[in-house]
Amino acid sequence: MTATEVLTSHLGTGILIGILYISWLLRVLSRRMSEVTKMRAYYRGFDIGSALLIIATLSYIFQCNAALAQKPVGVLNVEFALLAFYLPLVLGVSINLVSAIVYWGWLFRQS
Repeated sequence: MTATEVLTSHLGTGILIGILYISWLLRVLSRRMSEVTKMRAYYRGFDIGSALLIIATLSYIFQCNAALAQKPVGVLNVEFALLAFYLPLVLGVSINLVSAIVYWGWLFRQS
């Protein structure tokens, strides 16, 4: 990482926390919609997706701190980033997307 990337790397944490907030908001709205329409509890997918997003966020913070300290070189490997950050991020967002489409897909079919 360059010096500029290291200094601005913590700004990405805000984006990940924003994604977690949107996931929580969609879960609450979907749960209420499920109660009203007597749908199955598909909103629990948001819990799994959010847990994976939390893992990705914590991994990102850990990687940023490791880059600032320049100590644990193993954390800065590509393999660690793929397994601890990118894989949970992709899986979490995908699960949340599928759960959101299950509940809110009717909005797109109406138009």
